[in-house]
Amino acid sequence: MIKIFSISVFVIFFWNLGFGQNDTKSTKNQWKVGDPIFEKGENDTFDEISVKDPTIVFYENEWHLFYTARANNEYTTGYVSAKDLESFNDAARFELKQIRGKTRYGCAPQIFYFEPHKKWYLIYQNRDANYQPVFSTNPEISNPKLWAVPQKLIDKDSRAKWIDFWVIADKTKVYLFYTEAHSGVMVRSTKIKDFPGNWGKSKKIFDDVHEAVHIYKVIGENEFHMIYELNDKGVRSFGLAKADHLEGSWKRVTDEYASGNQLKFINDSKQWTEMVSHGEVIRTEYNQELEYDPKNCRWIIQGIMENELNVNYPSLPWKLGIMRMNE
Repeated sequence: MIKIFSISVFVIFFWNLGFGQNDTKSTKNQWKVGDPIFEKGENDTFDEISVKDPTIVFYENEWHLFYTARANNEYTTGYVSAKDLESFNDAARFELKQIRGKTRYGCAPQIFYFEPHKKWYLIYQNRDANYQPVFSTNPEISNPKLWAVPQKLIDKDSRAKWIDFWVIADKTKVYLFYTEAHSGVMVRSTKIKDFPGNWGKSKKIFDDVHEAVHIYKVIGENEFHMIYELNDKGVRSFGLAKADHLEGSWKRVTDEYASGNQLKFINDSKQWTEMVSHGEVIRTEYNQELEYDPKNCRWIIQGIMENELNVNYPSLPWKLGIMRMNE
């Protein structure tokens, strides 16, 4: 495996379910932020309004970034690669047209290499069944033309809205996380030999989030971190929960893992965001186990200023940048 450089009775009831526990009182993290590293494209391109929902790996001496792209009429999935993080704006951009479903819509991608299949997997959502989870595969991440047509990851079995699908594996199973109805965090699992099919029943393992739950394994530890997104009147931020097993129980550590008022802009960088939204950590591996180092971590996040929130959501000019934990 190649290394890369690169979250009363009523109270007692929720405590026993495992998704109402508070583990510690938080000490707010502080984060260093520079200039944006990736911004919207030129007029009349597939990402002319915004770039958002990043997922990233470092492989064969290049950064590979997949993202949600917004044009005037729809969200699609884009891809860009570069030798260093600061060069994305100068690199060629590709709309992954072949991964569309019945409509052009494709959103909130996740990239990882599934070692048992020796293939790259892109997990994302389309609107074939009201935010249906789908996947596409590719034997060669650097060739955007090789992505396969999408396949359903799982059939929806509830009427509630599902959003922001996330896959992670341990040594025996693969787990699918998603947000239901912009509140509850659900998980399903399947054996590694059965992936990407044969998913079990859903289980609610956490609550009171907005969306974009991302799960990582702590490198060198039997511990998992969940980074979840909160929304306070349009202002986004990250919270942190942890567990000893991917199915829980999950313990809420802090609702203030990262927010706009915890960002410190460095090297004369102009402030470009007042919030922290839908991000991806720079992992220490690129495979399905999604390991990271929480003590020395960087995140690629989407951000925006509060005075830019005066348009409807599809028109928001999201851009991407790096936040680094302030040691």
